[in-house]
Amino acid sequence: MTYSIPNDDDSNTRPLIIPSASARRAKRDPQSTSVPKLTLGSLGKSSAKFASTVKGASRTILEPIDGGDTATEIESNDESNFADDDSSVYSYNIDAPGSFINYGSIPSLPPPPVSTLGLPDNTQLEYESKKSKKRSKKDRSGRKSLFVKRDRDSTTSQKELKVLGKYSTPLVVTFLLQQSLTTASVFSVGHLGKTELAAVSLATMTANITGYAIIQGVATCLDTLCPQAYGRGDHKAVGLNFLRCTILLMCIYAFISLFWINSQMILDFLIPGEPELNRLAATYLRVLILGTPGYCIFENLKHFLQAQGIFQASTYVLIICAPLNILLNYLLVWNSTVGIGYLGAPTAVVCTDWLMAIMLGLYAAFINGYQCWCGFDRTIFQNWGRMIELSIPGVIMIEAEWLAFEILTLAAAKFGTTSLATQSVVTTICSLTYQIPFAVSIAASTRVASYIGSNKPKSAIITSAVSLKISLFSGLLIASILYLSRNFIGAIFSNDKEVIEYVAEILPYGALYQINDFLGCVSGGILRGQGRQSIGGWLNIFFYYVVALPFAILFGFKFGWGLAGLWIALVGALFFVSTLQTYFVIKSDWDTIIDKAREDGKREAELSQSHQP
Repeated sequence: MTYSIPNDDDSNTRPLIIPSASARRAKRDPQSTSVPKLTLGSLGKSSAKFASTVKGASRTILEPIDGGDTATEIESNDESNFADDDSSVYSYNIDAPGSFINYGSIPSLPPPPVSTLGLPDNTQLEYESKKSKKRSKKDRSGRKSLFVKRDRDSTTSQKELKVLGKYSTPLVVTFLLQQSLTTASVFSVGHLGKTELAAVSLATMTANITGYAIIQGVATCLDTLCPQAYGRGDHKAVGLNFLRCTILLMCIYAFISLFWINSQMILDFLIPGEPELNRLAATYLRVLILGTPGYCIFENLKHFLQAQGIFQASTYVLIICAPLNILLNYLLVWNSTVGIGYLGAPTAVVCTDWLMAIMLGLYAAFINGYQCWCGFDRTIFQNWGRMIELSIPGVIMIEAEWLAFEILTLAAAKFGTTSLATQSVVTTICSLTYQIPFAVSIAASTRVASYIGSNKPKSAIITSAVSLKISLFSGLLIASILYLSRNFIGAIFSNDKEVIEYVAEILPYGALYQINDFLGCVSGGILRGQGRQSIGGWLNIFFYYVVALPFAILFGFKFGWGLAGLWIALVGALFFVSTLQTYFVIKSDWDTIIDKAREDGKREAELSQSHQP
């Protein structure tokens, strides 16, 4: 609504108009018996100063009071009105109730008609004296002073650095422990025989590409939807998006299961002449089907809690479950009483997946995170468009990188055993170090999305800048460590002198890869927080499959550069991905991004209201 204020040069004070909490309640419920009040504070300023100050500055951002509604943007409808004469009219557009409105040095006015403010006719007006400006931030009643004016984007680089470090540290531990679940299976089965070891490796690779990458990619939609909803205070929408994504993953799980059930036929086609290897790998996948729903629930619960700033819960769960997984592998694979040999490894994974889901669910239900639980209703099955729109590029981003690595590993096998062993060592190192930027990217996406949801673009920009600086610094640090330790780090993984020397030759390319991987991962996380996953998705597809793979074949086989040629192509492609993603982050139109998030919030609110009894 628009409230026009006539100029009156007979006085030199201005009003500060603050709809109180009771006024906001009265607007929602005009039949309320309580009498709402509208506070007007009188602060002495000259009207001439108002004209010179406001002219040319048409927007003011103010912080809400009482921890209530989102801060309002107050815009002048016509800058030409800002003249210091008796006929001037100052017009402002009030977007929402519940925010205090600073009209600048406007002369004192008679009480405005309450109808012009959209409040009930029985609204009373109160006046605060000049002294109120000197109150502390807490008045005698313990609430915020009405006259405390701040920029609503009050975060700092130092604060964001601390918060991102606090959030990402437990995530690094979480991801490393989660990765150990697969490693435990490889170690436990590796002593049964080389065929069994090869089968577990093949099954794990197949499960990652055709199952886990898809699940993780779909779950990344919650990095956008849940923190934005939480930032705008819509806790119900956080729970709704969690349930919607869980149902979506259960539908996708059905198709994954069909593929894994028929995986032996597919593997026989892709790897002819290895019937026993393919049979064992397919058997492993069929057992994993039983635990995949637990994995889906666990992944979604992680994002659900992270949106609320609860990052340590999954770490607590994995600190318990990772050692239990090792124990289960020993009991089910090697124990003479309860052991079942090869099948014990996937059975241990199934038990661990469900145990993680149950424990994290109990944490959310009884310790922290239950605040955003919304229950079940019909709205769960509506408004899926935005979720699917975000899920598809999320899958593409993860799938493109994982699949490209597997293809390059298969290509490395063409160069001989030493090259394949070297590729395995360098890939393992990169996989371990990747957990650092991945954790930072999750923390960054959560913070950025939350600030977008709460309409704080400056804070989102600060968080983005700090996150990118962290990625560059940590990437350079890890790259330096790998480069300086290249001559002896291979000995940790192999006793073969030839492999150790070849690792020292290839690892410098792996060090360069770290810089781009750190920057690309974190910039991709910021894009997820903005809801612009599609940018990263298409960049990954183009540069991995149109650039990296063709040039890898050209450099590696045509030019005879071997394994080094594969890594040069990979590093070059990732350089363009990380650089362009960072460019899109820096050039972000934050107003458009926030408007899009606001539209999503309005749509969700309208849907919820339409189903209220």
